[in-house]
Amino acid sequence: MVTAACVGGLLLGAVGCTAAPKPAPPSATPTIAPIFVSDEEALAAATEAYANYLSTYDAIWTEGGPSVDDYLALSTGPAHEGEVAAMTAWQSKGWKAIGQSTFDSVQLQSVWESDSGRWHIRTYLCADASGGDVIDASGQSVAKSDRPLRLPLEVEFVTASAASSDLKISESKVWSGSNFC
Repeated sequence: MVTAACVGGLLLGAVGCTAAPKPAPPSATPTIAPIFVSDEEALAAATEAYANYLSTYDAIWTEGGPSVDDYLALSTGPAHEGEVAAMTAWQSKGWKAIGQSTFDSVQLQSVWESDSGRWHIRTYLCADASGGDVIDASGQSVAKSDRPLRLPLEVEFVTASAASSDLKISESKVWSGSNFC
């Protein structure tokens, strides 16, 4: 819920010492190459996925843009559930986003492969809604004038499947630490 709520909310208102690891014994089965061969590649894929997510979000509000379903297809799990709830609420109120959402300061927190073989990428980023607004059906702004325009987020992406490098947003929440934006 936080992903759309974050974009919409922006528009509205000590190292230990260890012994050297022993080499792994030879594997009898061939290993599968990881989808992301480096942290830089994982970060680039997450950055591209988030850019696509925001541009699709902005475009669904314009005539002839992609459908809400296209936008919702870019998320999964808790993020998807939040997106559905936020979109339903906005549509029931006749609200619409205008302008452009952006982000910057993307940093990689972690990359790992789950037991299911799906890859997870957790990032920090700054969502920026200073170029947008939320209006009602009459064209009047419903955004709070004192809303934060830049919000620090922790965003997790997950591959669509074990064999795919397509990323979906699985979690997005406001960073509870100090504001890095």
